[in-house]
Amino acid sequence: MINFRLLRHFWYFMAVAEERHFGRAAKRLGVSQPPLSQQIQVLERTLGVKLFERSREGARLTREGSQILEPVRSFLDHAYRLETTVMDVRQGRGAGIAFGAINSALFDVMPHVLGTARRQYPTLSLTLAEMDSAQALAAVRNGEIDLAFARFDHQISPLAIRPITTDHLVVALPIDHRLTHQAKVALNELADESLVLFPRRISPHYFDIIVAACRDAGFSPRVMHEIGSVVSQIGFVGCGFGVGLVPSRSMRFGSSAVAFRPLVETIDVVTIAAVWDPSLNNEFVPRMVEIALQIAGPVETKPMTKSLTDKKARAQQR
Repeated sequence: MINFRLLRHFWYFMAVAEERHFGRAAKRLGVSQPPLSQQIQVLERTLGVKLFERSREGARLTREGSQILEPVRSFLDHAYRLETTVMDVRQGRGAGIAFGAINSALFDVMPHVLGTARRQYPTLSLTLAEMDSAQALAAVRNGEIDLAFARFDHQISPLAIRPITTDHLVVALPIDHRLTHQAKVALNELADESLVLFPRRISPHYFDIIVAACRDAGFSPRVMHEIGSVVSQIGFVGCGFGVGLVPSRSMRFGSSAVAFRPLVETIDVVTIAAVWDPSLNNEFVPRMVEIALQIAGPVETKPMTKSLTDKKARAQQR
């Protein structure tokens, strides 16, 4: 049997962990603060560990609390999918698709895919979870989701991967940066800059493309801050923590604190790809991929750093 009381305690734990404050978490949950604090204490006694360090400033996760945060988040995500499935069964809905999507796909691809799917297949059960590329890959492999829209541009057997959107990189700069006075920025002008970038474990091939491009330009990038999404990447740049190489479409997430400049070099990347396991034979998955391609249009498959490689070859010939 499902322990619904424990499930509620975990929801409370996630709210406090994300808000870092019992008062704000209570407001978010629609409960008063004393019962929330009591429920967290009950959870701590049940688990036998202290989850939060409490102070006047708020609540900070203990080492034990930090270690269980992601497993609890995953558990609650599965619980949400179970609840959705049960509701769909009650309402007579049939087959379903569980989606995973990186942050940028939530803006570019998913609204069109989900909106079209709801119109064309009104009885189809649809769920969505935000994930980074590494998490999405693992979730597809483990059968936790049916289809992911994430950052991949190479084949990963036995999964199927279909590029959906491509883009070229631009440089994001703090608004007062010396390079903002230039119309274009050469990649080697970033040699001494601190770079804000995804950690390699989140999107290995995307990371490797940027590192390879920098090395082709004559330097190894100094990655000083690692973040989890393009939106956060631009935010860190605006806060003055370094510069970023970001897809041009992400310029819409900019602010008055960030300036974008095109690169002299052309660095093309696959920004979103559809990833699924064809052995599961979910008939709706290929249809969702086709829906995504309708809004994205044809995707070019040219080499990721072709212009840099050609430039280097011409230099050697001279």
